[in-house]
Amino acid sequence: MNMDYSEAASGTDKRKACKKSDTGSVSAQVDLLILAKLLDGVSDGNSASILDALKQSPADIDPLINRIANSRAIEQRKKLTQTIDTMESGRIDADFAYVGLPAEAQEMDFKSAYDVHLRSRLDKRADGFAVIFDRLDKHPRPLIVETGCLRVPDNWAGDGQSTFQFDWYARERQGSVFTIDINSASIDSARRACSGTTSTILNDSRPALHALGQNCARPASLLYLDSFDLDLNDPMPSAMHHATEMMAARGLIGEGTIICVDDFDVPPLGAGGKGLIVDQFMASIGARLLYLGYQKIWEL
Repeated sequence: MNMDYSEAASGTDKRKACKKSDTGSVSAQVDLLILAKLLDGVSDGNSASILDALKQSPADIDPLINRIANSRAIEQRKKLTQTIDTMESGRIDADFAYVGLPAEAQEMDFKSAYDVHLRSRLDKRADGFAVIFDRLDKHPRPLIVETGCLRVPDNWAGDGQSTFQFDWYARERQGSVFTIDINSASIDSARRACSGTTSTILNDSRPALHALGQNCARPASLLYLDSFDLDLNDPMPSAMHHATEMMAARGLIGEGTIICVDDFDVPPLGAGGKGLIVDQFMASIGARLLYLGYQKIWEL
């Protein structure tokens, strides 16, 4: 029996290639199953639709990432990892690195650090905050109430990191800070940045201010109003909101209370801003003007 050894060899090579192909196919199927299982775990069981969308538009990946990021499964997993230390206890310290300050700042007293590290970062608000802290010095154990809290860490020039500053100042003076914001992400930022001296309240500022006024035993040393964002093309909604905050906070206002409205003289809008109506009220009652600039500050 004659045999063409070249053909036999060729057949063997084909069988080997087939086996390799089968192995690769099985491996790819296993990899795909693992990927699908992972996607199901982070997308509320929607791996099939996510993979199908990815096949249809491989370059359009951002919407899929957002979909996964906003899934209930991711939220639950994040909360589980963040709350795993519920049996721990101890003092909550301020996070200087989180707001972009060097380690050396943590070893300084607030007023010294203000001149060395904060003033240069605060840009248009530097002089206004300096006035606030100078006037607060006459208040023992200061009570500071703020609407609109620190929302983006290390954004000193943009929003002033006011909550962190108030927390640091009050901590040294055995005082306390209440900061109110309706945005949970902003509250999370303030909680991470500040020490246990600061209490955060997730709520509309007006009912929260009213409740504080009903329950605080003494007037606030400082009422800092900086919640409803200013629209340069339509400033009135923000101005009205801050005016109603003043009304809601009447139980917190007494002799010596310092009141500040942020975003007052804002280019190109000019004077008014968030404090347009509050300013008119302050003028009508003869409140003492302490500072006029990007912030406007009075003392009763």
